[in-house]
Amino acid sequence: MINFKAQDYKDILFGVHNLKKGMNVFEAFPTLAKYEEFKLKVPSTMQFENVFKYIVFVYDQKSPFYTQIEDIIERKKKAALEAGFMPKNYGGFSDDVKRMLNCENNNINQMIIRYCRIQSKDFTGLIASQEAYYQINLQLITVKSDDEDPIKTAKVKAELDKLAEEVAVRLDEKARRFLSQETMEGIYVDLWSLAEKESVTVKISPEDYAV
Repeated sequence: MINFKAQDYKDILFGVHNLKKGMNVFEAFPTLAKYEEFKLKVPSTMQFENVFKYIVFVYDQKSPFYTQIEDIIERKKKAALEAGFMPKNYGGFSDDVKRMLNCENNNINQMIIRYCRIQSKDFTGLIASQEAYYQINLQLITVKSDDEDPIKTAKVKAELDKLAEEVAVRLDEKARRFLSQETMEGIYVDLWSLAEKESVTVKISPEDYAV
């Protein structure tokens, strides 16, 4: 178990380190009730309270697990232990816990994304960057050929291709910052899927395209 001091948790959004066994998370933190993601089902082998603790420990950027454990794999394992997930025989976690750690549970992924959003992170900016990347690639595949000046056409395509690569790198960096440096592919699939859905309702100004 990790022996962080109470002072180490002072800046996290929800003081889950003080949550007593059997205490209801929504009673302890009533504001969570307005987020539908936290009402999604978790596997029957897991308690939501433990899942929420894990999410706070790993993804809250003021959490001592985040600030003091750089390697995210190590951070997640130690956070899972501290959250109350006990290993099975031979030191391994249960399959459901492993899926949570590997971001293979869609419901828990949605909870993680929501938690990252309520840390006042710029989800709208992430949507804007994704849209910018899409628009650049759309221009790239629809460039009209100039039969009189094929070199000009090739130059335009090369410039767009280079810009697309630069935006892709920045988009990846933004996403990693948004997800507290998470590396598992599964949650990025869910993140981009959500961003695409919400891009329909989010009004993006020209300034948002500054990626």
